[in-house]
Amino acid sequence: MLTENIVTVAGTLHHVQGDKVLENRLGKYVSFAVRQETPWSDGSTRRDFLLMRAYHPELREWVLSREEGTPLRVEGDVRSSLGSGEMYVHVRKIEEI
Repeated sequence: MLTENIVTVAGTLHHVQGDKVLENRLGKYVSFAVRQETPWSDGSTRRDFLLMRAYHPELREWVLSREEGTPLRVEGDVRSSLGSGEMYVHVRKIEEI
């Protein structure tokens, strides 16, 4: 059975603390987060930080050239890291909005 695993998320750019460019068996990547703020009915705001990995050189450069808080839209597929099981979006497309 073949399933489609494509997600699109929007929010603001948030750099995850640590090294800027990391590497694993898939190659070099930049790890960052998309910050989303969702208002709740009680007036409070929920803040979510969705983890992303950008492997393609142009996408890595795009992320590194932007400032914290840049509004963006990301398209990719959800993956689970082999070692830790940490969920992230493998970035396929990114644009400033």
